[in-house]
Amino acid sequence: MDAKEVDSQIAQMVQFIHQEAKEKAAEIKLKADEEFNIEKLRMVEAEKQKIRQEFERKEKQVEVQKRIKQSNDVRLSRLRTLKARDDAMQDVLKDAAAMLPGLVKSANYPKLLESLITEGLCQLNDPKVTVKGVAGDEKAVKAALSGAEAAFKKFATEDSGPEFAASISVTFDSDSLKSGVGGVQLTGLGGKITLNNTLQARLELAYETYLPKLRGVLFD
Repeated sequence: MDAKEVDSQIAQMVQFIHQEAKEKAAEIKLKADEEFNIEKLRMVEAEKQKIRQEFERKEKQVEVQKRIKQSNDVRLSRLRTLKARDDAMQDVLKDAAAMLPGLVKSANYPKLLESLITEGLCQLNDPKVTVKGVAGDEKAVKAALSGAEAAFKKFATEDSGPEFAASISVTFDSDSLKSGVGGVQLTGLGGKITLNNTLQARLELAYETYLPKLRGVLFD
């Protein structure tokens, strides 16, 4: 084999090696591109999943905040309604209290005063009771004592017997109440029990007793 043939074979071998190298490089590049695209898709999908999860978290957070706001709005609305109702009820009580001075000045007040004293005496059911009125009402209270005591004795005779009734003594206490409008305060059992039967106390008792009915009349 001459030198020319040797050079030709060497050239063919070099060309073959180059071709093999190109094919191998192309194969490596193709595989690298495939792996890159797969990794890129994986990373993109992972980021999409993170975005979806973050969006869902924020969406739930917005929904929770919306429900909290709605709940607070409902609660505040109820509180405002309750306050408005309470204010209206307090206005009714104030209006009723404003009528008490007129009741004291009315022609029916002496009879009412006697009834309040009688009722208190029967509730205490004690033979020794002191009665005091509000300042400025002493004369009316004294005038009502005799009738109230007689009514109490009649009640006591039937309820506890004539001996108990005979021991009854109702005393006027000149140390009048410094505040209030009308009515009396009774003290019995040696000063251990005091019964407030003033008009204001009776009004407050009536208010508490009939509060459900008043609410029904005003708001239902």
